[in-house]
Amino acid sequence: MSTTSPVIVLYPVPASQSALRARIGWMCHLMRMTAVLWSGWVLVAIVLNWYHSNPALMMENLGRALNADLSEFSNAQVTWYFVVWLSLWPFNAAVAYSIWRLYGTFLQGRIFTVDAAIWMRRMGTTGLLAVLIGIVWGRIALFILTCHAHVPAATILLFSQPVSPAHLMLALFCFVVIALGHIFKTAAEIAADHARIV
Repeated sequence: MSTTSPVIVLYPVPASQSALRARIGWMCHLMRMTAVLWSGWVLVAIVLNWYHSNPALMMENLGRALNADLSEFSNAQVTWYFVVWLSLWPFNAAVAYSIWRLYGTFLQGRIFTVDAAIWMRRMGTTGLLAVLIGIVWGRIALFILTCHAHVPAATILLFSQPVSPAHLMLALFCFVVIALGHIFKTAAEIAADHARIV
C-alpha cells in the first residue's frame, strides 16, 4: 500500500490565470495608480509649498511657537529647508515603486511566490525607512530654521512631539508588511522545495 504526501499549491495553475486576473485585476491596477498619484502628489505639494511660501510669516509663526526671535533669518536657511525637504521625496517614490512592482507580480498571477514576497518585504522596508527619515527630518528642519537664533538643542528636539502616534502607527504597519513578506517568502520556498521532492 503506497501513500503519497499532499501537495500544497501556493500559486494558481496556468489555467486559472485569466480567471484570477478577472477577479483581482481592477484592484491591482487601482493600487498601482494610487501609489503613482500619491507619490506625485507629495512632490507637487513640496514644490507648491516652496513656490507659495512666505518666509517671513513662516519664521514668525515658528518663532512664536518656540518662544524665540527668528526675525534675523536668511533666505539661504529657507532655501535649504525646502531643498532638504525635496531631497526626501525619492524615499516616497521608492515606496510607490515597490507597491507598483508588488501588484505587478499579482497581475501576472504570481501571488504566493518568492518574488512577490520579496517586493512585499521591500515595500515594508522602504515605508519604514521613509517614516524614520520623516521623523529625523522634522528635527533637522527645525535646526536649519533656527540655527541663527541659538535656540537650545533640547527645545528643538522636544518641540511638538517628535514621534507622534501617527508615526508609530505607520511604523507598525510597515513592520506587519515586512513580517508578512518574510512569512510568504519562507512558505513559497518550502513549497518549491516540496514540489521538487514530490
